[in-house]
Amino acid sequence: MFLLKSTTAQGVSPNFIPISTSNAALSQLAHHISLRLPTLITSAPSAGKALLLQHLASLLRPNEKSHIITLHLADTSLDARSLLGSYISSATQPGNFEWKEGVLVRAMREGKWIVLEDVDRGSSEVLGTLKPLIESLRAGKWIGGRAFIQVPGRGKVVAHEDFLIFATRSVIRSASDKFPAPSFLGAHKFHEVVLESPPLEELDTIVSGMFPRLVGNATQAIIHMWDSLPGDFGLRDLIKFCRRLERLLPPSYQPMDMDLDRPTLASVFTNPVQREDIYLEARDVFFGAGTMTASALAQTQVIAGIVGEHLGLDPDRCQWLLHKRTPDFQVEVDINGSTTGLRIARTYLPARKSTTAFAPSTRPFALHRPAVCLLSRLATAVSLQEPILLTGETGTGKTSVITHLASVLRRPLISFNLSNQTESSDLIGGLKPVDARVPGSLLQERFSELFGATFSRKKNEKFEASIRKAVNEGKWKRVVGLWKESVRMAQERFKAKNDAASL
Repeated sequence: MFLLKSTTAQGVSPNFIPISTSNAALSQLAHHISLRLPTLITSAPSAGKALLLQHLASLLRPNEKSHIITLHLADTSLDARSLLGSYISSATQPGNFEWKEGVLVRAMREGKWIVLEDVDRGSSEVLGTLKPLIESLRAGKWIGGRAFIQVPGRGKVVAHEDFLIFATRSVIRSASDKFPAPSFLGAHKFHEVVLESPPLEELDTIVSGMFPRLVGNATQAIIHMWDSLPGDFGLRDLIKFCRRLERLLPPSYQPMDMDLDRPTLASVFTNPVQREDIYLEARDVFFGAGTMTASALAQTQVIAGIVGEHLGLDPDRCQWLLHKRTPDFQVEVDINGSTTGLRIARTYLPARKSTTAFAPSTRPFALHRPAVCLLSRLATAVSLQEPILLTGETGTGKTSVITHLASVLRRPLISFNLSNQTESSDLIGGLKPVDARVPGSLLQERFSELFGATFSRKKNEKFEASIRKAVNEGKWKRVVGLWKESVRMAQERFKAKNDAASL
């Protein structure tokens, strides 16, 4: 047993369901945290590694909302400078450079937890930069020893006593039902914790705890179907399907625990229309991908058949649902004719109430069956706040369908074209050199308009010529001085007119 001290009363992560598998991993993690050891968490994909660390952080640091900083080592743009720091142009002293600490150094000073996600996919440069830091947290360090790292040109940085470092890797078990040993650079410096995938009985506890309306036979039937599907479907896919299924249930639905030896979705949900809706939700979770290879397409057809069997739907009915059924599409309006929402099949999306004028898209959009089906799938994902990836050939209408949906709902849409030259600063912002001629020319155009409306251009031809010459030569101090002089003259003229009018 290990005692970990919390800053205040313990909090509990709302999405964490305690089970024996996670409790065993928590016990090992608690041991490593008490010794301040660098820890590697190994598990199958979507087994709950991030959730486990978030739960621990919520227990030990309940007052800090962002105690964990995650570094995605699979990102090829990550380098040593972003971790340790670099010199950047000063925001307060133009022309000078100042040192800006990297995310790793800041986390060390602030006592954050660093999580190296997909550490086995990190570059040698990044792993080599992290290796001395990990070695400083070795098991044989003196009691109370803190992590430290040497920053080139800046000296030694000693971490806060609360600083910890974790790494995660997602791997598939080998034929011998064991995870392969870690082989990335510096792997032997980590102390590994293996997070086992929960067995079926523990999955029942997780699903029942997260979705109370599915308790009993519904949970057992869902897990039975999920377990029978071929392919690498993890816990994340199961939870996603349960969330979608729960939203289909009417408000009056109550979980029923009937005496069934092996409940199926067909025996739990007896309404045929509801089973058809469940089938379409299962399509979007398990076999609704777009372009795929011939082998993947064959596996998709097998999965579709298995889901149909569990729902008691014959193959012809499944084919009709996938290829011929057209969802209902209805734009709801109020008495003034303004759009209040959009109802597509099983989903309702409210329109945005905007006090300002909103210009809807004027481009024509044909609501044929493929477009309405795609809108229905998009609407469901939007209502559940799920990220969406649209895949298709150029010109098939991917952007058009999203533009139409945003226009109907009066939602602002920002289109951003990504390429190999796109940088993180293009998304989140950053300091970039600015050519003074661009804003200076715009100000000069505005000044010229105001000057012509205030003074005689013929009488002030030489004055305007001197301003244009200074702008062309980039003599901005002289330009600003002439602008200020014209402003002073304009103020004197207005004052003289006001004095004459008052007499």
